Amino acid sequence: MHEFRKYISKKFEFTSSEIEAIVTCFEIRKLKKQEYFLTEGQFCKSIAFVEEGGFLYYQNIEGDEKACDFTFENDWITPFESLQNNTPSPVNIRALENAKILVLNMQKLEKLSEGLPKVLTIKTILTDAYFADVKKREVSLASLKVEELYQQLIVDFPDIHKRVQQYHIASYLGIKPQALSKIRSTS
Repeated sequence: MHEFRKYISKKFEFTSSEIEAIVTCFEIRKLKKQEYFLTEGQFCKSIAFVEEGGFLYYQNIEGDEKACDFTFENDWITPFESLQNNTPSPVNIRALENAKILVLNMQKLEKLSEGLPKVLTIKTILTDAYFADVKKREVSLASLKVEELYQQLIVDFPDIHKRVQQYHIASYLGIKPQALSKIRSTS
């Protein structure tokens, strides 16, 4: 949990004793490659911090996996719309490689916030970041060419080709794997 403690102290204004109180609410979970954090249709009740590994967000559309997003170390996984609205998750979240995550049940967060109200800033900041990312992605999809989307993906995740299957990257970009090969060869 060393990386998580560093992350919390860097991103939020908590004392060391507050950080320890927060950390005790998290459960360490190890997932093997291809295991799910959550599947489409389940209700999300937790958020998780990725200490090790990578995750794929995807939807099943007409029998095909449509990649929606990727998450790697020092970031969070959860389908926020399911968590916020208590609705079934519209996405699957699956480990792309063996992973170690720190899971926080939202009931524990709410209970902790009774004694330490500023803990709710975690939820607020993560929700704000999620919506900013969604808006950025919407604008990018509407205004950038596929080659530019690919370049942005490489900026966001420099080692993505070492960690993610080519067909997932192509799916995320909305193209066929052959088209991705062509884009990669000219980049």
